[in-house]
Amino acid sequence: MIDSQTHGAWQDMAGVTALSYQRMTLDADDLARFWRRCSLSSDFWSRYSALFVPATVPPGRLNRAALESVLAYLLNELFENCAKFSGGPVGIVRYQAWIQSDSMTFQLTNHIEPERQPAFTHFIRELLENDPDELYFRRLEENAEANVQGSGLGYLTLIKDYGIRFGFQFSAIGDQSVAVEVQAHVSMKEM
Repeated sequence: MIDSQTHGAWQDMAGVTALSYQRMTLDADDLARFWRRCSLSSDFWSRYSALFVPATVPPGRLNRAALESVLAYLLNELFENCAKFSGGPVGIVRYQAWIQSDSMTFQLTNHIEPERQPAFTHFIRELLENDPDELYFRRLEENAEANVQGSGLGYLTLIKDYGIRFGFQFSAIGDQSVAVEVQAHVSMKEM
């Protein structure tokens, strides 16, 4: 039995009609060992996905170049997080994307050890329940004082600067692994 828990803008994508459905499966250890694969994967999928946007778009919509830039940043963040935080007996990372006329949904799945879920769930709640601008500057100060990097600044930047909506789902698989699915919903409209 799989026990699931969702947070944020999680959407069941089964049966969604899309202009394009994309998928790829990667080895989590390979992503971590060969770090360049994260940026290669994100660059490829951002370019490929952006090609679904016409060369000329009406006012108020992201043009192809702007969308490609947003997607490259978003997907690089997601692939790198999968490389950094995967663990346990299931060593796969799954990429999926649904391209629709007004939006794109990207979903990356990796696996973690069950004992890491509470800290990640706490981070997600803090991310989703606070003002992004305030939390961003608080995290910058905390990182400067502690001389560390990270702490969700990538997610916060994507939320506050690009309007990305995130959804998260945790699914316990047995007692040794938890599947972590992260969805990023991208609007084709300019902010």
